[in-house]
Amino acid sequence: MKTRYFLLTCVCYGLATVSLSAQVWAPTGTETRRPSALQFDAGTSQFRGDYYVYLSPNFTYNHGSQFGYSFSLPLNFLSVDRAPKLSGQSTGELRQIDYNSRQDYLRTLNYISYGTYNQQVPGKFTYSLYAGKVIDGYVGHGTILNKYQSSSRFDAYNPSVLADANSDYGGVQYFSNSVASFNVNVVRVYVKPLAIGRKVMSFFQDQSGSVYFLNIRGKVIDDAGRKSVEEEISSEDTVAKQKKEKEIRPIQKDSRVEIAENDPWYNRLTLGYTSAWDRGAPVTLSYSSNGAPLLEKTSDQPTISTSKTVRVEGFDAEYRLLNLSFLEFTPYFDFNRIKTLDNSTGTHYGASLRIGNKDLNVILKPELRQMTGNYIPMYFDSFYEIERFQSFPAVAPMRTKFENLETQGNGTIKGYLHTIYLNFYHLGFEFAVEDYGGKEKKRVFAAAYIPIGSSFQVSFFFTKKGYGGQSNLFEVDENSQGAAEISKSFGPLMFRVQNYRRFVLDVAEKTFVSTDEVRFLVSGGMSF
Repeated sequence: MKTRYFLLTCVCYGLATVSLSAQVWAPTGTETRRPSALQFDAGTSQFRGDYYVYLSPNFTYNHGSQFGYSFSLPLNFLSVDRAPKLSGQSTGELRQIDYNSRQDYLRTLNYISYGTYNQQVPGKFTYSLYAGKVIDGYVGHGTILNKYQSSSRFDAYNPSVLADANSDYGGVQYFSNSVASFNVNVVRVYVKPLAIGRKVMSFFQDQSGSVYFLNIRGKVIDDAGRKSVEEEISSEDTVAKQKKEKEIRPIQKDSRVEIAENDPWYNRLTLGYTSAWDRGAPVTLSYSSNGAPLLEKTSDQPTISTSKTVRVEGFDAEYRLLNLSFLEFTPYFDFNRIKTLDNSTGTHYGASLRIGNKDLNVILKPELRQMTGNYIPMYFDSFYEIERFQSFPAVAPMRTKFENLETQGNGTIKGYLHTIYLNFYHLGFEFAVEDYGGKEKKRVFAAAYIPIGSSFQVSFFFTKKGYGGQSNLFEVDENSQGAAEISKSFGPLMFRVQNYRRFVLDVAEKTFVSTDEVRFLVSGGMSF
């Protein structure tokens, strides 16, 4: 029944809201910052057979176009407790799993944001910092960290950190899974050697004095009050440059269409190095005499028996052979290794091809892989918040991702990850499929963002790790997660239906289980 219910909801979800605060997924080229407002969400929710009254006041404020922050206070009050009865909870009380640890109070943080992640503007130094809910954490080409989710569990919430700094000569990207624990950290440093070389040559030319005499000019205005021809041209170029700078477009994850009109050849070669680590990765867990995982007293986390720092490093290279307004082609190469294991390596050969302009385009990203059996591509992915404790496909008793990986052989394996994006003005679609041998090594991802008019919107995403064949590609089971929303505005109010599928630690089942939460909400408030 749960499977059919979620699929029915996903099929029906096609309508949403004026405010981006409603969507559960947005393409990387869409601005996700909310407008300044004081709002509320109120309604009912159903979770694991029980019913709750849901209330959430929301406050968002933007200081200009670069800096903003948003906070909420989501509250679930038990209204109907159906069999089997909840232990130690009465009608009218807050849902226990929401605020039973100090880290749970981070649920109040939607985001604090400055700048735009992964924005590169020729001739400028750009930087950004984002802390909050993340549904697509990535660095580089996404071969080590990709589509990381900070909210894959109902009973735990980790606002993540994304930050970067970019210039014409190089830059750095940073990710952490939690503003509280900083367990998972990823740092990528990249350089643009051709741009650096060109700058060095320019410096020596300037030192030789060969260009100084070209810079000698007369008065800005002649005796008749007129500018020189050279000054007129310079003035026009400055105006045109300023106009172009104002037309910087939204950032696409796997495309540089936003700089297609200003992308010199020497800025296109990029060489990068990535270091990623989980500083306290669980290796084995603690269990009671009946085989149930023991829990930490102050959190909904399994008790870790042994742990270690798991490190992954990688080298990457890319060159944009083409970047026209209607066509872009960028081949890339990544070589990674899991340093904590012996002979654990993976090679990724891929390319990004954009066909179309900034408003209507298709982006194809095929990627072929060759790796050892004890290597995992995208080690830190959408499921890692669960996989730290339980590898997929989900089985009981729980076995950590690293413990499972240690038992794998190191023979050669080949596989692929193919992704397609379709962007039609404000509409966005994404589909990806991964396979590198065996049921547990297959993955699918599908998402859509569909605003219709000014008051009707749909957004959803679905991802699944481990499936047998094409017939159960989109079958919702214990190895899947996703979210879907449909909403419609009527005057000052917005009506929303949401379906979240996430994981929760079930001690009775001795494992994490994937389950649904359905919400029926009315939203309103005031903008300022």
